[in-house]
Amino acid sequence: MMRRGWFIASFAAFFTASMVCAATPKSLVRFDGLSRKSVAEIGMAGYDVAKAGPTFAEVVVNAQELKALTRKAASVKTLIPDLDAYISSILKKQKKGVEYYTYDRMVSTMRGWAEKYSSITRLESIGKTCEGRDIWAMKVSDNPALDEKEPAVLVMGAHHAREWISVEVPMAALQKYLESYGKDEALTRLVNEREVWFVPMVNADGVTFSQNKSKYWRKNRRDNGNNVFGVDLNRNYGYKWGNVGASDSPSSDTYHGKGPFSEPESQAIKALYEREHFQAAVSFHSYSELILYPFGYGYNIPCPDEPTLKKLAAEMAVFNKYTPENSADLYPAMGDTDDWGYGDQKALAFTFELAKTFIPSPAEIAGINNANVPAVMHLIDKAGTYAITTPTGNEELAAYLDLNDSLQAIADGNEILSASTRESAKLAVSDKLLQVGKRVAELVANDMLNGSGTALEKLSAARGAGYVMPLLRARINFEIGHGAKIDGDLLRRLEAVR
Repeated sequence: MMRRGWFIASFAAFFTASMVCAATPKSLVRFDGLSRKSVAEIGMAGYDVAKAGPTFAEVVVNAQELKALTRKAASVKTLIPDLDAYISSILKKQKKGVEYYTYDRMVSTMRGWAEKYSSITRLESIGKTCEGRDIWAMKVSDNPALDEKEPAVLVMGAHHAREWISVEVPMAALQKYLESYGKDEALTRLVNEREVWFVPMVNADGVTFSQNKSKYWRKNRRDNGNNVFGVDLNRNYGYKWGNVGASDSPSSDTYHGKGPFSEPESQAIKALYEREHFQAAVSFHSYSELILYPFGYGYNIPCPDEPTLKKLAAEMAVFNKYTPENSADLYPAMGDTDDWGYGDQKALAFTFELAKTFIPSPAEIAGINNANVPAVMHLIDKAGTYAITTPTGNEELAAYLDLNDSLQAIADGNEILSASTRESAKLAVSDKLLQVGKRVAELVANDMLNGSGTALEKLSAARGAGYVMPLLRARINFEIGHGAKIDGDLLRRLEAVR
């Protein structure tokens, strides 16, 4: 009862403070000595929590919000007293070549890449912001004008305006992906076998406002009336949209809008998702050095793909040394990108919370990019394996995988199978593995019909692919029965593999 009473009182204080002090300077404050329950309640009440742990929360507050929270903490420390002044200091540290992307420079750079790498890119405006700016997306694939049956990945940045570093990593990943084509064998293969879309700045209005006005701004620039602006785009997605970790108050930093997908920016991402049917996605934010995965709208929500999400998050964390965890581990929040991307669209969706502060010094940009770009490439790679064999994966794509992806999908799928505890999940993964096995049998049989044993040799060395051999032998016997001629040595090699 006390918990419920504190939550209601805290939310009321937060709502009042948001309405009265929307235009006052805000501070970043650390509250220590909290109970885990109090940390969760602060987040669920809709406060703008920047970072949290079991006993602390770093929260963006105005004076009245600070007063409302101080009584719950054993100690209170102001980390940044004036966040608008902090923005100004970051801008002054920039110099040519060591600076954050503006909207205009991002657009110019993407147009230059579209011209330079025209054979593998397609630049498209996927919608307009509240203030009429184009939301630019770049597709990278070997046939960018075609919608091929290939695993698709979405890379996004800057749902939140003040998180400038979240534009940098998508742009750095895009640059690496383009410049490596024809030079790096592994990345060239990914370009040829995937369809990857980059949307580096979802919230172009908010980023521009934050940079040009030196404002510590989170939301988009929706005019809510009465000189109140903005909707939190990462609370505006439609899967379990609601008030947990979000606010009904238009002046709140976590205002979730009048309804799900009320904003043109979230609508644009929704339309792109529904058109491209992504197998995996990552949305970049700051800060905390975390890799988050669904579900985030509530505690202990059943998730058939949890073993896959946890394993893939841990693999990406090897590159950047971040901490992988479920989005709701500290406090639930409704209406975010990942919950909708996974819950509605069945993509393996992740959020990276970059860096140790919202806007790191420009001198830190290169290091943060270097740590995170390899993780993006790993996600692109695994979109063709984990995303096919996981319980909710798209088994139709199995029929279009190349041999490398097919064999790796078998290895990854067997690991998912071993980690699955629910019988329904095991059955789903087993069915996906059967479809991939049929694809491998088809590819190896075609290679043998052409007189080559290369594919058979790869299959023989593959982990967990023994179940494919009966499928391959049945396919070969069928071909021979219909008049095909296959080299005798290849047949003997096939029979010797067990």
